[in-house]
Amino acid sequence: MQGTWLRVSHPLRQAVSGAIRYCRHRTAAVFPSPVIFGGSPKSGTTAIAALLAEATGLSISNDPFWRVLRSDGDGYLLPDVLEGNLPLDAFVRKYPAYFSARIVKDPDFVFLYRELQQVFPESPQVFIVRDPRQNIRSILDRLHMRGDLEHLGPAENRRLAREGGWRAVLDGRGLGLDGRANYIGRLAQRWVRGVDAYFAAGTPVHLVRYEDFLEDRGALIADLAELLGLELRTDVDARLARRPTHHGHRSLSTEAFFGERNLALIEHTCGAHMAKFGYA
Repeated sequence: MQGTWLRVSHPLRQAVSGAIRYCRHRTAAVFPSPVIFGGSPKSGTTAIAALLAEATGLSISNDPFWRVLRSDGDGYLLPDVLEGNLPLDAFVRKYPAYFSARIVKDPDFVFLYRELQQVFPESPQVFIVRDPRQNIRSILDRLHMRGDLEHLGPAENRRLAREGGWRAVLDGRGLGLDGRANYIGRLAQRWVRGVDAYFAAGTPVHLVRYEDFLEDRGALIADLAELLGLELRTDVDARLARRPTHHGHRSLSTEAFFGERNLALIEHTCGAHMAKFGYA
């Protein structure tokens, strides 16, 4: 009897969650001028945007594209927006609950600065950049994948099949990447595309290096709030002092993690832009 209830309850929970999301989208109002964060996945967009929201007391909405993929059943819509099949303003109107907060963060926004400027002309935008070697390594750590493979094998592809949008990230869907490159090469190209989009934005986009955030999180958030014209409502340093610091543990050097070939591929692909941000 209990097993039957569990089998029935899962689709029931899904139906209830879907109904709640439907009602939220029908009743939500898009905030006209949110602070918009973009950057590569695992570049620090979540940490920085969340801490800014906490420090200023503002509401935050995370990852509209990812939430649509995981919750609303419409698949991964970034390629449709990039290719012009789905105008960004139509995307926003369809999912207003994901754009009702004062701060809206999605790594994929890095490819949509101009479109976002048209939909939210009064919105300040922020670009988070991170050393591509550590950025790509963090993505692979998240997926429990090695960085020294020549190509992804059956085990890695099965893992990606379970991970939803990460398959699209590694493939670079909608970005016109070189399909002959291996998974490291495509991730490096994706990093370059994001940086290219930042430089080509045509509108002021505030730059934050993730490494500067790690060096002094409180100072960076205070400076960013002032730059964006936001009022600090909490003592960031006091909050951070009460939190444990997790530096993680990496037993492998960058060279050992990627291997000589893949590390050289990242540095060759990203090298020109790395120098602009001080990544030796």
